[in-house]
Amino acid sequence: MMSLSESRAITPGFVAAAGRRGQAAALLCLTLLFAALFAVGCGDTGKKSASDTPVVPGLGKARLKFWNTMNQAECEAFAGVLTEFKLKYPDIAIDVENVPFSQARAKYEQAVKSGTAPDVFRSDRFWLKDFAKQRLIEEFNTTGMQEELEDLLPIARNVVSIDGRTWGIPHTMDCLALFYNKAHFKDANIERPPEDFDGFRDTARKLTDPGKGRYGFFLHPEGWWFEPFLFGFGGRYVDDAGNLTINSDQTLKALHYLIDLKEVDKAVPPVNVRNDAYSIMMQGFKSGQISMILNGPWAIRDILAGQEFKEKAENLGVAPLPHGPFARHSPVGCQSLVVGKGSKHRPEAQAFIRFCCSPEALAIFVKRTYGLPARRALFTDPEVKNDPFLSPFILQLQMLKNTEYQPRNGSIYGPIGDHLSLVINGDVTPEDAVRDMEAVLKRPH
Repeated sequence: MMSLSESRAITPGFVAAAGRRGQAAALLCLTLLFAALFAVGCGDTGKKSASDTPVVPGLGKARLKFWNTMNQAECEAFAGVLTEFKLKYPDIAIDVENVPFSQARAKYEQAVKSGTAPDVFRSDRFWLKDFAKQRLIEEFNTTGMQEELEDLLPIARNVVSIDGRTWGIPHTMDCLALFYNKAHFKDANIERPPEDFDGFRDTARKLTDPGKGRYGFFLHPEGWWFEPFLFGFGGRYVDDAGNLTINSDQTLKALHYLIDLKEVDKAVPPVNVRNDAYSIMMQGFKSGQISMILNGPWAIRDILAGQEFKEKAENLGVAPLPHGPFARHSPVGCQSLVVGKGSKHRPEAQAFIRFCCSPEALAIFVKRTYGLPARRALFTDPEVKNDPFLSPFILQLQMLKNTEYQPRNGSIYGPIGDHLSLVINGDVTPEDAVRDMEAVLKRPH
């Protein structure tokens, strides 16, 4: 059987993301996906083929339009899923249009207005509530799907369950974990990744060596990356009544902790962080100038292609995030497949979605992308659960608590990240920053 690392080596190197999710070269992605419809076989992807999944009865001929927001590496892996689907449902054709993630929501909403929405759309978790409330997507018929729904991670199921109805099927998830350079740890006589915030700060200090141009940590100043520290110190965005609580002592503690890492411990590079902070963080870690970063599973392939790890993958360590005084926490992302508003082929669209989100199809996908499946059945797959890079993310997901306090709307992250950058750069005090954050977030959108 082909190993997990070998199956990932089939595809070309990943193009680095400039933000939480990278954007693919659309033409390449479309070419790969189109070719997949006519390919025969996709290599050994495990003990069970996706062709073993039951066929949904009573379907007719259909040509479905699928708007896909996957990045290049994901498109390459998804081509194998499309091949399997074509073999199982020869009467259902899939026309794939790759839509850049940053443009997808606006494009979809405009398509609904003009009556040209796709049959299937890949939606981010932060869009789904608005889509459901405004009836921009079709409710998913879950008749006969009890076993499938029970196999979903509870966090994922909550994303698509709105007002007692189901609005799609979760496909993949993401969260943050700690990436660290094992060679740097060995040089500093550090035996294991830090377990808590105190240990993290001490580790960052020990790893820092200005003489080598090496620093212990680099924080990407975006709201998504700030959330582990905010929640770790007991902070929240809103209280139980829905009132904004970002202006709090807990938020200030999180901000001061990060400032101290840079200004007191000198464990963060003395650079101003602007719009290219993600690229700076990634390049610094891949080149060996940074010893620890927080990032998601989408970054694994890119990091392994960097000069510090390309020939020594064993030097890359991944671990769950350190525990704060109140919690060990990560933000959670979830990509779901939904039926587009007004689809004339709803049964066929649902069959396609159920196939793509089945454990067998997900096995093809996640074993080539380091993705996190939304189905618990994949977590027991030996290749997945024993993978040294992916298993810490699975553990991180299983540790998560209090996810009801996470935002349903991702727009909260932008203003928080903007003010976090100002704080880290020393342009404003934490006290002024939290007041400004609160003022911006209270404005009607």
